[in-house]
Amino acid sequence: MVEVTSHTWSCPSCGRRVPLRAGICHCGMTRTQAEEMAAAAAAVPVPPPHPRRAAGAGMRAEVVGAMTRDVKLLVGVGALVLVAGLGWLVFGPRPAPTIPPVLGWVDQRPPPVAKRRPPPRPPFKLPWWK
Repeated sequence: MVEVTSHTWSCPSCGRRVPLRAGICHCGMTRTQAEEMAAAAAAVPVPPPHPRRAAGAGMRAEVVGAMTRDVKLLVGVGALVLVAGLGWLVFGPRPAPTIPPVLGWVDQRPPPVAKRRPPPRPPFKLPWWK
């Protein structure tokens, strides 16, 4: 089994990866100081992560609490506009029907009678050369 060794060390001050041949990072942190800080951080016990909860009233309260006032205002105005638009669509004015319904429609009056017109008469006698 081949053991892989790293060719860099991580600077805890600036987060850069520094080659092993360099004893000092660009920010001024030495390698020994970085190792001491890493050892101290390893000695501090890490609390276990919080178990994930199902989304419920508590989760909604956290989400709303994390929003800023302008985001809450924007969401409220958006909800108000949505409700007003849906109300307008449902309860708004009804347009007059333009065509009768196709099924079950019976015309109650006879079709209009076309008036007979005499054929048009020209202003002069045809043929005009006679």
